[in-house]
Amino acid sequence: MPNWNLEAVEQGFAEAALDPTLWVKALDTATAITGSQGAVLIPTAGGSLPTLPFTERIAGSFEAYMRDGWHLRDERFRGIGMMMQRGVVDDLDLFDFDAIAKHPYYQEFLAPHGLRWFGGVRVSCGDELWCLSIQRTIDQGPFSAAEKEQLAQLSKRLSASAAIARALGASAAAGALDAFEISGTAVVLINRFGKVFQANQSAERLLVGEIEIKRGRLVVQDAQAQVALNAAIVDLLGRRTGGLSAPVALSRRGRRPLLAYPAKLTGATANALADCQAMIVLIDPDAGPKPPEATLRSVFRLSEAEARLGAQLALGESLETASEGLGIAKETSRSQLKSIFVKTGVRRQAELVAMLARLLNGGREERMP
Repeated sequence: MPNWNLEAVEQGFAEAALDPTLWVKALDTATAITGSQGAVLIPTAGGSLPTLPFTERIAGSFEAYMRDGWHLRDERFRGIGMMMQRGVVDDLDLFDFDAIAKHPYYQEFLAPHGLRWFGGVRVSCGDELWCLSIQRTIDQGPFSAAEKEQLAQLSKRLSASAAIARALGASAAAGALDAFEISGTAVVLINRFGKVFQANQSAERLLVGEIEIKRGRLVVQDAQAQVALNAAIVDLLGRRTGGLSAPVALSRRGRRPLLAYPAKLTGATANALADCQAMIVLIDPDAGPKPPEATLRSVFRLSEAEARLGAQLALGESLETASEGLGIAKETSRSQLKSIFVKTGVRRQAELVAMLARLLNGGREERMP
């Protein structure tokens, strides 16, 4: 039985779950401890793969894997069922030595990079199944039965870290949606399959009729715009780095086109196990300026009632007049004013009125009549 320090691999995965920038370090640890050449963490369901973490020593083979389409004809995916049952699978579970010596996957793809053998370790991640694919060179040889037993034990230890990473990714995505919603910006989140898996309320209000979400896809009645949008999403998911793509104009009858900006934020998508791998920011050119209440809610996180009162006070109305105009009791308006003081950080009504007036008028000083 090999004397592998599996605790170090488990610790590396746990650290990467909390800090996605450490995934490569975790894979390097797994590579070193198992006496292998490199490793990559890959989802068995496929989807866009360029942002997957892999070790530097197999960078050339991974580039060829993607560039030459081997990811679409990866013979090792035949072993997924076996990996699910046993926790580990290797090449000799799938082929004998003679088949490996003749098979294009091994001779045309792996051999030029000096690679031949792998151990695929099951990593369960919520409702997804991932594979820690540990690569060995021709000279390093295949994993022994004793080593495969150790890898099966490792499988049981890594799923918790993967689940944490995915949960944190979901939390980050929810936070991003909330942040965009506060600013009144419509956003939909995209997974590695190019599907919409979440949208904020601002996006949901826009996506009705001619442009909508159907079966996880952003669907446009304009066929030309649909082709352009699909191509932009595919291009975006194919990048390893972040960035903002040129807008795609989504036509609407009787209105100006809705502008869709595909975006990939490096910080948000560094977590390969997270659902969110990209987003689409939607801008409606026909939307007028936000009403004062929306501005106050966005900047200070006031409630709807507080924002309505604040907007009236910013116009120079007294608290009594504002209360009467809004149809609320004086005690209610006083309670709301106290809450506004706390959220805006001011102590007096005159100071509040001056600040709100400047904010709602683009920073220009208000002159009292």
